[in-house]
Amino acid sequence: MLSLKNIIRNILYIALPLGGVGGGLISCSDFLDEEDKDLVIPESVSQYEAMLHKEAFLDVSWFYMSDFMTDDITENPGATTSAKNTYKSLYTWARDVERDGEGNVITATNNMWRSLYQDVLVANYIIENGPKATGSDDERNFLVAEAYFVRARSYLELVNIYAPVYDAATASSTPGVPLRLDTGVANDYRRESVAGVYAQIESDLMAAISLFGSSSTKKSLWHPNADAAQLLLSRVYLYKGEWQKVVDTTKDLATRQLYDLTHRPNSPMIVSTNTEVLHTYGSPASLYPGTDESLGVMDIPSIYQTDLTTCTYGASEDLLSKFALTTNDCRKYTWVINPQGGNTMTIPAKWHGQFTQVGAYHYRLAEAYLNRAEALAAMGNTGEAEALMTKYLSSRIANFSSQRHTYMPSATATALDWRKFIVDQRRLEFCFEDMRWFDLRRINAWYPHTLKHVFTLASTASGSTVVTVQGTETYTLQPTSPNYVFEIPESETQMNTTISVYGKREVITSVNN
Repeated sequence: MLSLKNIIRNILYIALPLGGVGGGLISCSDFLDEEDKDLVIPESVSQYEAMLHKEAFLDVSWFYMSDFMTDDITENPGATTSAKNTYKSLYTWARDVERDGEGNVITATNNMWRSLYQDVLVANYIIENGPKATGSDDERNFLVAEAYFVRARSYLELVNIYAPVYDAATASSTPGVPLRLDTGVANDYRRESVAGVYAQIESDLMAAISLFGSSSTKKSLWHPNADAAQLLLSRVYLYKGEWQKVVDTTKDLATRQLYDLTHRPNSPMIVSTNTEVLHTYGSPASLYPGTDESLGVMDIPSIYQTDLTTCTYGASEDLLSKFALTTNDCRKYTWVINPQGGNTMTIPAKWHGQFTQVGAYHYRLAEAYLNRAEALAAMGNTGEAEALMTKYLSSRIANFSSQRHTYMPSATATALDWRKFIVDQRRLEFCFEDMRWFDLRRINAWYPHTLKHVFTLASTASGSTVVTVQGTETYTLQPTSPNYVFEIPESETQMNTTISVYGKREVITSVNN
């Protein structure tokens, strides 16, 4: 596992002002060496918050990785093979995702394990020490609630990347991911069951909701709150298929006013004044390509360029075809852009500052509507599900009342038909927001998807900018493929040789043309 000592050292150098803090350097913690006397060990609520927010709410830059594996994305056939190779292993569902298209080791494509456990470790540190921080009871409660929220969020991501999908019949015996609930350093750890991980996530969110409720502290959207925790809890129950609990946890959230896209064309949706947004996080830098000079120099690879001669990936035709077949679907014209028009690549507006003026990732009320509607449909209550979807779509599609009966399922639609329709709308609402891969995993049992990705082999001659295509490779991911589960990074399994490996990813052979 990760060393908390090194994590705290790295965070504190940046997040907190340097200098001594009242002689508490060593006594506050036993994980730092005495030579680390230039570090500030957090003592106040504000110092702990600075550490948590840098780690868990600002430095979030890996979430876009899951998009490469979904049906929402496609390659740019006009880009060279070498330009696309970094993410080829993800895009083609390779057995070994830690190698690029040329076979070179590239651990960044499987860095979610390290990043998320780093968040867990910092959350654990705050859960242990936050109640003793200097500040008011309100401030301490809010701080620790945020830490519980972060730990729950992190474990939900981990168990949906590195473990099989939740199945109530087998979850207690299916290996999940290791649960670390303290700040000890260990190289020997085991997997908790999928059921055990989900139980901990639920427990953490209940603790967060309780602590948020006991605090009168109000903060900006950059901080989670009781509503965001309640929404995340409804997502947990959705993934588990516990429909009544989804309905119960969204009872209040799904009655609130949605943001009306139809009255705000061509303007960012995620703004601080939008009451639909419950929480926003992730530095906006994680959405913007590095070569967009108007937005500054950013760190994330430039996969979605506005300059389509260098764009490597974009929105798939399959995704675009699912929007309402009308110019009235405001989601399409807010979520994606076609910067050069015609038949060129369409790219996510969410990556170019046209979608958010705040953070990169969001918790918003639309999910409460969609979670609740799917749960109602799964329970056979299609009438209530239809009413919710009508309200939701009326905020996304202009003049929806005139299209309602042609766009929504017919009067003879089954509960399963409604559930599929709602999942399709969920795909559109949250495209390129780290949702689709997790949804594909959980719906394949009753709404199977066979995914196909084409990878074009192309190059340029020395001194030329003309791209020459040598052929294509077509890869297919079946609904039951073991490649829906990531293997634990090799660096971790080498360090801990006793951890169990769940199954083995398969080699997906391409069809070449």
